[in-house]
Amino acid sequence: AVSYIRNVVQDGELELLTAVLFEATVDEASIDSIDGTASNVEGPFYVGGAPMLDGATPALPMRADEPGKQLTFSGTVRSTDGRPLVSALVDVWQADDAGLYSQFAPGIPEWNLRGRVRTDEEGRFAFRSVVPAPYDIPGLPHTARLLDVLGLEPHRPAHVHLKIAAAGHRDLTTQVYFAGDPWLEHDVVGAAKPSLVTELRDVPGAERSDRACTFDFVLAPADSG
Repeated sequence: AVSYIRNVVQDGELELLTAVLFEATVDEASIDSIDGTASNVEGPFYVGGAPMLDGATPALPMRADEPGKQLTFSGTVRSTDGRPLVSALVDVWQADDAGLYSQFAPGIPEWNLRGRVRTDEEGRFAFRSVVPAPYDIPGLPHTARLLDVLGLEPHRPAHVHLKIAAAGHRDLTTQVYFAGDPWLEHDVVGAAKPSLVTELRDVPGAERSDRACTFDFVLAPADSG
C-alpha cells in the first residue's frame, strides 16, 4: 500500500485519485446543514481567471467549428429569502463534445468552454455553449488499477461546473446534470445528486437541433450553517 501511494504521488495522479474516491464524501460532510442549492465536487479540472463575458447571453469561448449541439443555459441566482442577487459572479467550465477539458487535453484553446458572467438586476444570467459529453475519467494506470480492484467503472455523466459568488453569501461550487443521462446512477465519483438534474429541451426551429436548459440557484447567507 505504501509503495502504491508513493507511485501515485510520483506519477502525478494524487489529485485525480483523491477527487474520484473522496471529494464527494467530503462535500456531503461539510455542507449537510447549509440551506440553498446543493453543492457538488469541484473536480480536478478547475482553472481560475476565466474570461469575463459581456452581453445578455454571451457565448463561452469556443472554436469556430466547435463540435456538438448548441446549448443555451439560463437561470437565476437568489438568496434563501427569495431576493434576487444582483451582480453575482457565475464562473462556468465544462468538457467539450468529446469529454475533454481545455488546459488538460492537448490541442484545445486555453480557455475553451470556460468563462464568467454576472447576473442582472433581477438575478438572471444566461450563456451559450455546447452540450457536454459524458466521459470516462482519465485512464491513468494507478487510478485505473484501484478502480478495477474496487469493481468501479470510470464513467461520469455529462455536467456543467459552476462556482457562484455573491456579496454577503456563501460561495457555491456545484455541477448541473441532465435528465436521461445513462450514467446518472453510476457516477464513479458518486456526485450526481437528484436535486442538481435539469431537463434538456429542444429549441423549436433551430437549424442544428439546439438545446436549452434552465437552473435556478439559491445561495445561503454568509452567517448561516
